[in-house]
Amino acid sequence: MDGTILQNGYPSLDELRQMGRFPSEERFRKGPVAVIECIQQIPCDPCEGACPFGAIHVGTPITNLPVLDENRCTGCGACISHCSGLAIFVVNKAYKPGMATVSFPHEYLPLPENGQIVDAVDRAGSFVCKAEVIRISNAPANDHTPVITIAVPLEAADDVRGMKRLGHEDSYAGEAERGIKAAEGDDVLVCRCEEISIGDIKKAISEGATTLTGVKRRTRAGMGLCQGRTCHQLIERMLQNASNVPVEPDTVRPPMVPVSMDVLGRSADDE
Repeated sequence: MDGTILQNGYPSLDELRQMGRFPSEERFRKGPVAVIECIQQIPCDPCEGACPFGAIHVGTPITNLPVLDENRCTGCGACISHCSGLAIFVVNKAYKPGMATVSFPHEYLPLPENGQIVDAVDRAGSFVCKAEVIRISNAPANDHTPVITIAVPLEAADDVRGMKRLGHEDSYAGEAERGIKAAEGDDVLVCRCEEISIGDIKKAISEGATTLTGVKRRTRAGMGLCQGRTCHQLIERMLQNASNVPVEPDTVRPPMVPVSMDVLGRSADDE
């Protein structure tokens, strides 16, 4: 397996397939369908209520992984902007012979224009292929999360999950290695769950934080719903930039994990 979400901060294609996160190829051939790339049991269920056709089920407890009823799903995309983790996409492998479309959330300005050719990227943000923008949805119901639909070669449909931020094409690859650039501004959020900004992280580093744990103790970064899945790599890069030496990765160990009432009710003698 080519890495895991705990190692990389994003799920690999092999990991998603092993977790059963893809609709069947038979359903893909029928037209657009949602792909829910959520593989961690965190308390989150807005996707369930967002689907007007009842095709997504989370149920009880709220930490269940969402399950897609592919026969009910129409690929309308209403769930995309409602996913707090930006982990839902709509893929249409029946778009045109040899071509597919991928719809994804894109919270960066400026937005592209219909017909524009952009750089499509994979889950790691690496370039996959050129793609044409065929639709932009930025309705009020999206709550400031525009949904972009691009056309890509059919063989890239399982890999493409976004596009490069416009205006950053030349420096994009370098930025991935360097981490967040100071030019982005201190008010840009690093930890979205706890609303911790670049400036907050810089302050923690200036106060003596040299590890992810040190930053967490000073700012709460990484202690939100995603438990650092989104931000820990960005903070690690900022720490490395500040010290000019490699930072030893901290063990991803959430301070809280869901525990069922059944477990709490057992006696010390129970297995």
